[in-house]
Amino acid sequence: MPELPEVEAARRAVQDNCVGKKILNCVVADDPKVIDGVSPSELQASMVGKTIVSARRKGKNMWLQLDSPPFPSFQFGMAGAIYIKGVAVTKYKRSAVNDEDQWPSKYSKFFIEVNDVRVG
Repeated sequence: MPELPEVEAARRAVQDNCVGKKILNCVVADDPKVIDGVSPSELQASMVGKTIVSARRKGKNMWLQLDSPPFPSFQFGMAGAIYIKGVAVTKYKRSAVNDEDQWPSKYSKFFIEVNDVRVG
């Protein structure tokens, strides 16, 4: 299970690489265990065109503050992580996604593409 430093590393990676960028595309898995209360297509539609203002964290929960709602939140669970294509999110384990890697991962539940960066 991700510990506080891992969640903070993910928050900082998003803060450093994604703030000020506009969401061009959003893909949401149809998984009611992970995404509840809204359909994937509604969430996708509500995200596209928004700008990421900041990445916030409290404990093991992280959320994106956008220029207007919704503000998607993430609870990393047992194996959850943030991946930013081409960026090593943590220094002590494989956390960078290379060009030859499947993108987004088949395990991705929420994927966004912003200007020149892809986050999953």
